[in-house]
Amino acid sequence: MKRAIALILTLSAVICLFSSCSFNFDLNAVAVKYKEVKGGLAVSGYTDKTTVTELVIPDEIGGKPVVAVLDFGVCNAESLTKITIGKNVKAIGTWAFTNNQHLREFVVDPENEYFTARDGILFSKDMSTLYYYPNGRNINFDKYGQPEKDADGETITTVYEIPDGVRVIRSKAFYKCYYVNVIYFPDSIERIEEKAFHRAVALENFKMPAELNYIGKDAFAYDEKLTELTIPSKIKEIGEYAFFNCTGMKKLTVNAKESDLTLGTKWQPTEKGKISDKCEVIFAK
Repeated sequence: MKRAIALILTLSAVICLFSSCSFNFDLNAVAVKYKEVKGGLAVSGYTDKTTVTELVIPDEIGGKPVVAVLDFGVCNAESLTKITIGKNVKAIGTWAFTNNQHLREFVVDPENEYFTARDGILFSKDMSTLYYYPNGRNINFDKYGQPEKDADGETITTVYEIPDGVRVIRSKAFYKCYYVNVIYFPDSIERIEEKAFHRAVALENFKMPAELNYIGKDAFAYDEKLTELTIPSKIKEIGEYAFFNCTGMKKLTVNAKESDLTLGTKWQPTEKGKISDKCEVIFAK
């Protein structure tokens, strides 16, 4: 079997080399599309298969290292519960693994010099950047793919404590993570990037990290359960639509002077596209 797999991989690589184009690798009902990039190959697309729950991004194909996962490389895959990243991957797009709703964990080859996984969550090797939180982590789903509910019929949610030392929550890190209701942020976090918590609809009020200086565009958009937040004094910039459609927000305190900040268009809570008149925004004087 191993020889047959190796032969298929080699033939696929040879075809790609002679045709100078992207190619599909389809083995055991897994369909992955690869594209030639500088330094090797990159995952550029994935076709979900209901019979496949685990995806392994290999170290190499036909002697060519797999060095990247491009934007939308493995996204909207309802069946995947586990993704393993090979040792040669050194670049991962900000849309690469979005909206895989049943994904429980990432695993990274220990020889990879750029990424690591802790408790199933994808980080940079030095643990300074949180890249992706698996949408379905710690959630049980029934045979129809629906999340488990409690005795009152409410969807069961989960809690996550971000490790101390993390400085950046990368763009789309918690994108459409529907089941995380409580997150504990260490004070070490300095940046929450674009769409980091976009449509994290279960997310409740939390304490923002003391070192936070940047909140990106759409960072908390559509997080309707947020009702009251305090942004710390070290904040320097809040991107446009950062709290777009946070319709439950009643009070937003910013412990910095408005004149000292870079504020994007409609950065504060909105409702139906307009600045919400239900939310009190308070700046330091």
